[in-house]
Parts: sequence; structure tokens; C-alpha cells
Amino acid sequence: MVSMSIGEELTEERRRRRVAGDPRITDSDRELLLRLVSGDLMGEFQAALDAVSASDALLGGVGGSDDEA
Repeated sequence: MVSMSIGEELTEERRRRRVAGDPRITDSDRELLLRLVSGDLMGEFQAALDAVSASDALLGGVGGSDDEA
């Protein structure tokens, strides 16, 4: 048996969960997420994203970039 550090064990556990899918998202959660991004709630969701982007320069992509000359 190969000895692993605690950090390696945690990393391996995260990898296994990622490969298996996130069990915290239930079928009803998945349905709601689909409604938010492509269904009847899409307009409200987009409006909320736009409001956050307008109020937060970093999230809105304005300023704060090291690429600007």
C-alpha cells in the first residue's frame, strides 16, 4: 500500500467526487439551474447578472486588468 499525505488524500477525494459528479446537486436543483440559464427564469437571471456587473467593476470587466497599457 502506498502511503499518502493528508493533502494528497484530500486531493484524491476531490478528484473522485469531480469525476463522479457533484452529489450535492439534486434533480430538483438541476431543474432550477436549467430554468435559470435557459428557461423561463433566464430574463430575471440575466438582469441580476447585469446589475451585479454594473455595480462591481471587477466582475463587470471594467478596470483592474493588468493587461491594460
